[in-house]
Amino acid sequence: MKKILVLVSCLLSMCITLTAQTDTIAQRIVLIGDAGKLNDGRHPVVDAVREFIPLDKRTTILYLGDNLYKHGLPDPEASNFKSASAILDSQIAVAQNTKAKVIMIPGNHDWQNGNRAGYDAIVRQQLYVDFPIIKNVDAKFEPEDGCPGPVPIDLGNDVLLIIFDSQWWLQPYDKPGIESDCDCKTKDELVQKIKDIAMHNTDKLIIVADHHPFKSNGPHGGYFTLKQHIFPFTDMKENLYIPLPVLGSVYVIARSVFGATQDLSYPAYANMIKQVTAAISTSLAPNVIFVSGHEHNLQHIKEGKYNYIVSGGGSKETRISKHNSGKFNASEFGFAVLEISTHKNVNLKFYSVVDSFHQKYSAYLLNYAKPIIKPVDSTLTPVVLGNTELKFKDSVSMPASTTLPVVHGLKKYVMGENYRREWSTPVKMKVLNMREAKGGLKITGLGGGQQTRSLRLKDSTGKEWVLRGVNKNIGKALPEEFRGTAAEDFSPELNSAAHPYGAL
Repeated sequence: MKKILVLVSCLLSMCITLTAQTDTIAQRIVLIGDAGKLNDGRHPVVDAVREFIPLDKRTTILYLGDNLYKHGLPDPEASNFKSASAILDSQIAVAQNTKAKVIMIPGNHDWQNGNRAGYDAIVRQQLYVDFPIIKNVDAKFEPEDGCPGPVPIDLGNDVLLIIFDSQWWLQPYDKPGIESDCDCKTKDELVQKIKDIAMHNTDKLIIVADHHPFKSNGPHGGYFTLKQHIFPFTDMKENLYIPLPVLGSVYVIARSVFGATQDLSYPAYANMIKQVTAAISTSLAPNVIFVSGHEHNLQHIKEGKYNYIVSGGGSKETRISKHNSGKFNASEFGFAVLEISTHKNVNLKFYSVVDSFHQKYSAYLLNYAKPIIKPVDSTLTPVVLGNTELKFKDSVSMPASTTLPVVHGLKKYVMGENYRREWSTPVKMKVLNMREAKGGLKITGLGGGQQTRSLRLKDSTGKEWVLRGVNKNIGKALPEEFRGTAAEDFSPELNSAAHPYGAL
């Protein structure tokens, strides 16, 4: 009996050992942010990655923006073009003659720190990275052409990278918009596309990558010390110790409450966080990690169901709060690595290059191998209420809109009657039975337009159709600066100027 127990124990031990051995690294993502300057002619972080991180086909080096300080890549005719391009070369060359790939995304400094010529600078950098003078390297700049993205990149092993340009969102000057060839031309379209991508990949690990962090315990997140209250100019220049104790406190309070353009509390920045987070949350994707740079430090924050990784210690250091809920905070040169195993375990490691190369932090984040319960195909099941199967009529009588405002008096005189009667008159309409029409229609996704509710459908032969509502939300077409104003309240009136069935 003892021999049998010993044999069983040995077999179990062998099984556990074999399982651990077969759970090898399937994907390795190296996160380097704010790597846009050299230190004494060297790039310690990039050098450490080249020397200590395996650069094989499983490795992706992701530069998280601010690839060039302070105003991005200058014109080739400029006197500082050679020195600036050398910094980019040092980052691209990390994967030279290896099977690893390099992906660069933009930051605010790559957009000329938000200045008027930022668009030209970002396009120059993209072309330089996509067509590098360094040979035998797989390098790509995303998104292209100054567009906002999002760009989905399948890294394999059910790992999906979603990249978007957060500085495009914040950029106040010339940038691709309605008139451009970008897939997403507005903020609304960008947010909807992020949601669509996440919604169609709920069974994968989704890594949302941009330059600006969604959570931070650093200066951009509102962390200030006594030093900033007394010497506020040291935030602009490290050695500018001009004592202004009262004005310094005003500066700290104002920035904490209202935020500078690049701070999380700045209205446009806060709105971006709110909208993109809502898009991811409502997509029901359960395994999402946010990665970014911007802060010149290293952070791991876990809030709710999401992990937030800030890896901005590529070439600079800034202060960070030690008294917060962050799982890891360090103000030093370094980088992060996400290791994804064949069994879909995700681990995070932070490495420091201060004095010597060493691991500072390691944490298990999640496992995304859990089966996702997919929605039941409603076209294959009866529609029931309690124990009774519901039967629908072949037709219904209803108006095109029940939300058109009723106007009287002077407003009606000014606005006119238009087609209000046509919009509000009940009309007998056929009911579309999606189970029977065209041999059975299945929903494949949301329609591309934002003014009407629409669904993309596919019939039994594979032919695609679009089901679109008649009533339009004209407010979606308003420029962003007019939303939330009287112009948006007025927009429903525009519907009455068009006949509801004019396109039929």
